[in-house]
Amino acid sequence: MFVECGGIEVEIPEILIEKYIKDFDGLPGNDRESVLDLRDAINSILEYVTLEPDLLEEKEYLTDFVKAIAMRTALEKHGILYDA
Repeated sequence: MFVECGGIEVEIPEILIEKYIKDFDGLPGNDRESVLDLRDAINSILEYVTLEPDLLEEKEYLTDFVKAIAMRTALEKHGILYDA
């Protein structure tokens, strides 16, 4: 999966998305507070990078961005991204 942010195209490995899907298997319906905290953390990272896309040139920010996209996608697959 490819994602573009601030003119920079980033590849999100499917295996990473699948890892988070498995990691989040127990979340739907069980731990609303954890889902909300996770969703807030993901949104913070994505918002920060969206405001400063040049940060993606640094490995640490790029890694966090890729993980955040993968986590967001996993939460969407479980149907709990928007409604926890």
